Amino acid sequence: MSGSIVWLASYPKSGNTWLRAMLTHLVHSPGADFSINALAGGIEGGDRHTLDDACAISSAEMRPAELLPYRALLHRQMAAATPGPLFVKTHDQYARASDGTALFPADASRAAICLVRNPLDVALSFAHHSQQDIETTIARMADPDAMLNVWPDRISDFLPVHLGRWGDHVESWTGQDAIPLCLLRYEDMLADPLAALARVAAAAGLDAAPAALAAAVAASSFERLQAREAAEGFAEKPANMPGFFRSGRAGEWRAALTDAQVARIVADHRDAMAALDYLPASTA
Repeated sequence: MSGSIVWLASYPKSGNTWLRAMLTHLVHSPGADFSINALAGGIEGGDRHTLDDACAISSAEMRPAELLPYRALLHRQMAAATPGPLFVKTHDQYARASDGTALFPADASRAAICLVRNPLDVALSFAHHSQQDIETTIARMADPDAMLNVWPDRISDFLPVHLGRWGDHVESWTGQDAIPLCLLRYEDMLADPLAALARVAAAAGLDAAPAALAAAVAASSFERLQAREAAEGFAEKPANMPGFFRSGRAGEWRAALTDAQVARIVADHRDAMAALDYLPASTA
């Protein structure tokens, strides 16, 4: 099995944190206690200071495209330092530099878990997360130049993330063939979290017993995650956001989006939605 990194790749608000919680419970001893702020699949690959130290650069003075080869080097260093599986969360599109260098090197990678969610629900959750109105969020999801961690007046501690359009983001991962892919729909994870976690564990090369999988799922329910967040806070929650773990349900868009908003999201992402069986019956 090549590489050690298992990429947990998703557009924001697609269930990545929930999956990380289940994986954290799975790789710990049964009943072990740990902080909700120490979930598997952390930010090491996206931390600006880690990159600057590893590659002896000043990333704040460089454009995102210029950083890609250095980030690839950091990913190789991370893989070499850990036998794996090393879970690493990313919201970046799968990308290559102009010279062909892959941001996510195949020789450092064991698998990519591409977690997707209906963009009609993503729009609601992302608007809540970003504290922006739904119209602004829908436009952001259709912007090919959309980024995370980029502001005009300050430098983020985290590296710039190219989100781009929701449909392009999904297709960048599902269309690559350099890294073995496990495509997982959030809705399927909700319907049968045990089966979903078993698929991820198999892709990562984890020999997980059924009892361990079941215990990890039970320990990572939304109710338990909300209770942990209330008890100790959650460092990944934006400061102005009431709570990170909002509801976790599927299909809320039906009561929350207008017909015009649904039509716009479908028009923006029809091909990717069709491929994932996300088109509403009225627009199929």
